[in-house]
Amino acid sequence: MQDPRLSRLLDAVLAVAGDLDLETVLARVVDAGCALVDARYGALGVIGNDGQLDAFVHQGIDDATAERIGHLPAGRGILGLLIDEPTPLRLDDLSSHPASYGFPDKHPPMHAFLGAPIRAGGEVFGNLYLTEKVGGGTFTEEDEELVVGLAAVAGAAIQNARLYDDLRQRQAWRDAVLEVTTAVLAGDPTAAVRVRVTELASHLVAGSGACLVEPHGDEGVWVLSSVGGAPPVGFLAGSGRVCDVVLDGGDLERVEHDPLFDGPAMWIALREQDAVVAAIGVTRPTTFDEHDEQLLYSFASQASLSLAHERAQSDLYRLGLIEDRERIGRDLHDTVIQRLFATGLSLQAAVRRAEGRPDLAERLNRAVDDIDETVREIRSTIFALQSSPDDARGLRRDVLAVVDELTPLLPRTPRVRFDGAVDALVPDHIAEQVVPVVREALTNVARHAAAGDIELELSVDLIELRVRIADDGRGLPDDITPGFGVANLRQRATALGGTSNIGSRPDGTGTVVDWVVPVQ
Repeated sequence: MQDPRLSRLLDAVLAVAGDLDLETVLARVVDAGCALVDARYGALGVIGNDGQLDAFVHQGIDDATAERIGHLPAGRGILGLLIDEPTPLRLDDLSSHPASYGFPDKHPPMHAFLGAPIRAGGEVFGNLYLTEKVGGGTFTEEDEELVVGLAAVAGAAIQNARLYDDLRQRQAWRDAVLEVTTAVLAGDPTAAVRVRVTELASHLVAGSGACLVEPHGDEGVWVLSSVGGAPPVGFLAGSGRVCDVVLDGGDLERVEHDPLFDGPAMWIALREQDAVVAAIGVTRPTTFDEHDEQLLYSFASQASLSLAHERAQSDLYRLGLIEDRERIGRDLHDTVIQRLFATGLSLQAAVRRAEGRPDLAERLNRAVDDIDETVREIRSTIFALQSSPDDARGLRRDVLAVVDELTPLLPRTPRVRFDGAVDALVPDHIAEQVVPVVREALTNVARHAAAGDIELELSVDLIELRVRIADDGRGLPDDITPGFGVANLRQRATALGGTSNIGSRPDGTGTVVDWVVPVQ
């Protein structure tokens, strides 16, 4: 006749070995141990890389009691003894042992104890703890033998689950790299590629949120894409953050608490030709470990190559676009402007012949003025079209670069107009203030205005420089409280002897920023 204890051991072995998910296997080991020796309470403490308890799976204590007890065991007392000396331990009464540390308040009483180490892959993975024999009494030598046998089987099952989990993660890594590479080669939009890279990075390490950032001068960072519980896309002012360490040349940073996410975080650099061009940050409720580091580091290395290829393709596209703009600019100048100029001369000649018809003369003069205004608009467009990254640095070029930078965040490309010799008349110490003013104003439009149309006008003469940004959005609230950005615009203008005003458009809708400083 078969020994019933042997049947229970076989049932426990089958239960433990019946799954490949690591968390499920750990829970089954605890359940099987309790059932095998009639223990009221059971737990499995997983030992981390620092030699302390990294995870604690328990059974027998309900959630309400566990919440009243407080934090999980840290690996002191008897639990710590098993970590330091990984050999089976059987006690009639926990409290009588010299290493006993006692129990916290609200903890149920425990006396009889049986513990055994679980080895996986040649190392101690953790310890199985069983307490309180159902019906009273103590654990026997036979109970100890059964638990040691279960621990041996559990070690093999845990090792298989870890190998399966590692294989699954490697497959997820390959799929993620393949997806990013395919998206880049297929010519998907840059914004879509960035979002997918961010999503996949978060998914690989079971993150609850992630973002992709790039440096933005000395003023802060720009969030290029964001998923889950991460900062939204846009500009983040300030410095001294964890991501700044990575962007300044670091490889990887792992912290217990990152104020940017309000939780644990891990940041990894994206490089191009040994230079850090961006960084991916991932957060989740639990802390990250070395395995997460390796997984994210490998993904970031491949993502860097894909994004570098995408950037190269984007540069080629921009070069072709610049050539098209040069051609359009020449055609506008050589054909359209010349014809408008000739038409204007003809109308001016007609004005002289209409001296006896004042109404006709007035209409002709208005037509001449409209033609002059149209010529100025076309010339401004030509200047914008012919500005390229290879041009010498100048205020016109810098302003257009900011507009290009912020356009993805706006509902449509702003209409830009330059009036006057901007690059020649604006001194350098004023020009270096104009760029952050434009960036701040357009960023506010992107964040708050909900606008459908944005117009940027920069005009200069021998007396003053005027920057005007107007939108047709929701306008200013009645109880507006000036924030840091508004105060910053006013401070920059005041320092140059000028003014900064924010109000509504003449028709009472939208918002207008009017920033004026003297050029002398």
